[in-house]
Amino acid sequence: MKTAVITGGTRGIGAGMAKDFLKKGWNVAYSGTSAISMEKSLEKLKDASFSGEYITVKCDVTSEMDITAMWEKAAGKFGNVDIWINNAGMTNDRETFNLMSTEMFEKVINVNVKGLMLATHIVYNRMLKQGYGAIYNMEGLGSNGRKIPGLTPYGTSKCAVRYFTDAFSAEVKNGPVIVGTISPGMVLTDLTLKPLREDPENNRQLIRIYNILANDPETVTPFLVSKMIENNKNGAKISWLNQVKIMKRFLLAPFSKRDIVSKHLV
Repeated sequence: MKTAVITGGTRGIGAGMAKDFLKKGWNVAYSGTSAISMEKSLEKLKDASFSGEYITVKCDVTSEMDITAMWEKAAGKFGNVDIWINNAGMTNDRETFNLMSTEMFEKVINVNVKGLMLATHIVYNRMLKQGYGAIYNMEGLGSNGRKIPGLTPYGTSKCAVRYFTDAFSAEVKNGPVIVGTISPGMVLTDLTLKPLREDPENNRQLIRIYNILANDPETVTPFLVSKMIENNKNGAKISWLNQVKIMKRFLLAPFSKRDIVSKHLV
């Protein structure tokens, strides 16, 4: 039986991917940063019937010790690790860069860039020893250069994720371990919904865009998981919301009156 490891897997996209791997008969190890979030996630899985097993591990992705421990717990429980997903990430409070605290943007960069690079370094070398494996890094707003005022640190971090993954995958293109990215597009999670819940009046334009382009995690994660399992190509970019889908959504927007956001704001 194969094994997937997901950082930041207690909620949102990470939790969705964990469940979809389990549905496909994989073993899963996923991380959280607090005992409370881990307990809540386990509660949601306990009544489901899966052929695979799962464990949750407390892990701060900026800590080399924590990432190493997560690998060892997953490999110790299930054997080798087939897929490792660097999903853990955070956004910044929406604010003009010069007005936000240095603590805020430093934390975003530490988690989204340093943590992802650290995990890739540790995991890649262990996968080399086992002779195979795949690492996928989570893209997001900024990966394609798109800019939204108030989200400069987050966008910068995701732009860095794309560059790093492209550069590193090119360096190891002839090796037994593949490296790629996954891009879920706009997904309604606690991170993306936070500013809308706090100030819906001043986020009308963002709500309009989300109603056209966004999806709930359970719509997106089955696609991402299936594509990761099928893929054997180094440097792959697995993307849910491609340009064709984006154009189609905007063209149909005046007629569909799609509303995916309001149910999350009550």
